[in-house]
Amino acid sequence: MHAIRMSVKRLRTRASFVAALAAAAGIGAWALAARPSDAPADRAAATRRPGAEAVGVVHVHTTHSDGALDVDGVAASARAADLDFVVVTDHNTLDAKPAEGYAGDLLLIVGTEISTDAGHLLGLGFDEPSYRFPHDARDVLRDVADLGGAAFVAHPTHPKEDLQWTDASISGKWGIELLNGDTQLRTAGRLNTLYNMLLYPLRRERALARLITKPDALELWDDLLSRRHAAGIAGADAHLRLPSYESVFRVARNHVVLDSPLTGDGKRDAAAIVEALSRGRAFIGLDAVADTNGFFFVAERGGRTWTMGDTTPPHPALTLRAGGVTDARAVFNLLKDGKVTSTAVGALDAPASGGGVYRVEVTRPGWPAPWILSNPIYVFDEAEHARRRQRLTISPPPPAAVAAYLDRFENGSVFSTASDPASSISMEIEHRDGGAAARIAFRLGARTPAAPDPHVALTSIAARDLSAYDGIALKMKADGTYRLWVQVRDRNPRSPEGLEWWSASLKVSAGWRRLTVPFDRLRSRDPGTDGRLDPGDVGAVMLIVDADSVPAGTEGTLWLDDVGLYRQ
Repeated sequence: MHAIRMSVKRLRTRASFVAALAAAAGIGAWALAARPSDAPADRAAATRRPGAEAVGVVHVHTTHSDGALDVDGVAASARAADLDFVVVTDHNTLDAKPAEGYAGDLLLIVGTEISTDAGHLLGLGFDEPSYRFPHDARDVLRDVADLGGAAFVAHPTHPKEDLQWTDASISGKWGIELLNGDTQLRTAGRLNTLYNMLLYPLRRERALARLITKPDALELWDDLLSRRHAAGIAGADAHLRLPSYESVFRVARNHVVLDSPLTGDGKRDAAAIVEALSRGRAFIGLDAVADTNGFFFVAERGGRTWTMGDTTPPHPALTLRAGGVTDARAVFNLLKDGKVTSTAVGALDAPASGGGVYRVEVTRPGWPAPWILSNPIYVFDEAEHARRRQRLTISPPPPAAVAAYLDRFENGSVFSTASDPASSISMEIEHRDGGAAARIAFRLGARTPAAPDPHVALTSIAARDLSAYDGIALKMKADGTYRLWVQVRDRNPRSPEGLEWWSASLKVSAGWRRLTVPFDRLRSRDPGTDGRLDPGDVGAVMLIVDADSVPAGTEGTLWLDDVGLYRQ
């Protein structure tokens, strides 16, 4: 849903946290008033290495959701932090999309942070769809893939349980935030936070960097990498005026390795950066500690080179190399399948010891968090590579043979139409090819105080025992791409009108498709839920289009046929 929903508890928690930071920073400003504000070395970015490395931050909020700055303010902060790109991801909205493109020499990319039943997903690289994203994480991942976009799990190990990612086994192509700014701030500890916020007015980025520890998400990532490819990124999760956006943008950054330099064409360059992030052709640099531009991690054999995100077959002569940093004290750790296999100082040159997932962590003396986190190079034969690719695919539900029909629309229909006063719906029976189908034209009204819940529906209110079946099957097509709800209501005395609403989202588009909705996929948001759908005591079956499935004001046409019940 695109409506921004944040609990009062979360707002109070964030307000308290901001107050604590403000108090600490105020004390620091008083204590350090006689000292210079920022060391020049911390404020000045190193000259960009010529070539195809672009540096930016991902996961930034604006006033389109719960951020403190508008889009122009975010862009100004990103330019001041000497970024090449910044990715805005407001909660459940793409309202900043019109601003996407170049603002001076800064590339602004607009995605969204999507709330799902498994946690939050960052969706990048697509335009506003003609439908709302559903709450089901698998459906969201399928939608992002269908739109040609990339998905990353946000703050997977956040200290607040309702912000954690809860389904690491879910299929689909998605990456993961290894570093998340909000998670790091909330897990730094009160004393550590207070101490470093006292230092914040003097050396802002260093103070923030000292709050970062080795992220717990690395363990989750290595487990994920044991099964399939997955890109890792850093997420700023910038919301607040304190710490400032500019300071946050200088701490942990994504260094993207491109095939060629940015061109100045906003659409083309945004697609190149999103594609590189999705492939894992990037590394995370803790640039507040020291500049990481120029780092590389490659595999080499016989004059050929593979870099982060690439897959190469095993070979006795395959060599892994990492370097490009100016700190001769930097410690390079080569990890295979999550375990350190080789360590070197200043640079790394080691043989690849057979098939596996190889990545590099670089540390500097005195810093608990990795200074650099590379994405992996995958060393697998073609058979294993194919198996790993297969795990990136979300398989559709298996086709199901209809065991009984609720409606084939040959002699009228068991469904009737309904809508709120601001919306409209009509249904006609069209005869075709010796059969019949329902043609449904609808217009969804605007959401107003007088009409807070615009909706249209096909309703079949009747007592039914569906306990012999596993779900609903139906055929649909549309004149566009829409989402709608399939809803089954069973009897529950604690629910309004004695019926509990169990729903699942379906996506329909051009061309007839048979769709299945297993009963065990239906979910209820009723606070008085009895915990399970009872197919043996159904009071209604409905198809609903509302402002949580498509934008208000949408109008279109759906065709529906062969509504039935199936057994596995």
